[in-house]
Amino acid sequence: MTKLTNERIAYLVRQSQAPRPLETVGQMAARWGVTRRRLYQVLQLSREVGGIPLLKTNRRPPAPPLTAEEKALLRAEWARLPRGASLLYKALRHRGIVIPKMKIYRFARAQGWVVNTPKKQRRRKWVRYERTHSGSLLHGDFHRTAFDKPQCILWEDDASRMILAGGEFPTENSEIAVATLREALAVAREWNLRIDQVLTDRGAPFYVTSKEATALVPARQGEGVFQRFLRAQGIEHVVSRVNHPQTNGKLERLWREYDRHRWRYATLGEFIEVYNHAIHGSLWDLECPAEAFQRKLPMEALLGLHERLVEQLAEA
Repeated sequence: MTKLTNERIAYLVRQSQAPRPLETVGQMAARWGVTRRRLYQVLQLSREVGGIPLLKTNRRPPAPPLTAEEKALLRAEWARLPRGASLLYKALRHRGIVIPKMKIYRFARAQGWVVNTPKKQRRRKWVRYERTHSGSLLHGDFHRTAFDKPQCILWEDDASRMILAGGEFPTENSEIAVATLREALAVAREWNLRIDQVLTDRGAPFYVTSKEATALVPARQGEGVFQRFLRAQGIEHVVSRVNHPQTNGKLERLWREYDRHRWRYATLGEFIEVYNHAIHGSLWDLECPAEAFQRKLPMEALLGLHERLVEQLAEA
């Protein structure tokens, strides 16, 4: 990336000639990421030419265009899982194939794969939160792409974005929520994890006020089916604020990927497998949710897995 531009050079010359400069040469060098020696060289050149020296427009030869093989690789990766230029670049680099990201972006724009999204370029008013360890918080929610599509429920780990369990059903209810959460808890137990908290919205399958529950079925004693299950499991129920989907934002963002890509696959299981092993933009460089889930396991879970492995080896 060019650190000095014609505009910056003109600003540097003006400041050097001003009786009270707004910035020193050192401040400009630190702000632009260049050395003071380089700026003094530019000032010396400006005195020699008697004006503002301009950069040579042809100082660097243009990069060669994408080859037919590189275009074929990009088309194959896009067909496998359509994503933006940054994630396409990372997915290829994960396989040892390095193609400059701007080349990928220009090619993707020409193919109509990416479009401008001004809303995503604005700074958000809220700050994304993230748990430190896997299993400390699960996000759960129901969603369907259209009225002719099934209701889908997914359980996503907050720290790693890995989907632990899910299912597609004709309708949504508390019994389905409990059954799929049991599957997620079973996956967590395989990793010697105990789920501490579950985050949902205030939808009827998840949340019923004590007054509503007692009025509907007195035997519930002020709790819904899902709430009673969480209490029996010793899991804290975190409920999102009314009319505030950002509380469950990670899963809301996942639904966007679900709507875009789910129907490319025959089953929900195939979609989950691809999602869990695809490069994720919110994780470490070239890391997928399945890898992040293992990396973020708490120490007690790792010790338990080690002891389990030792016992298995001893029995063998």
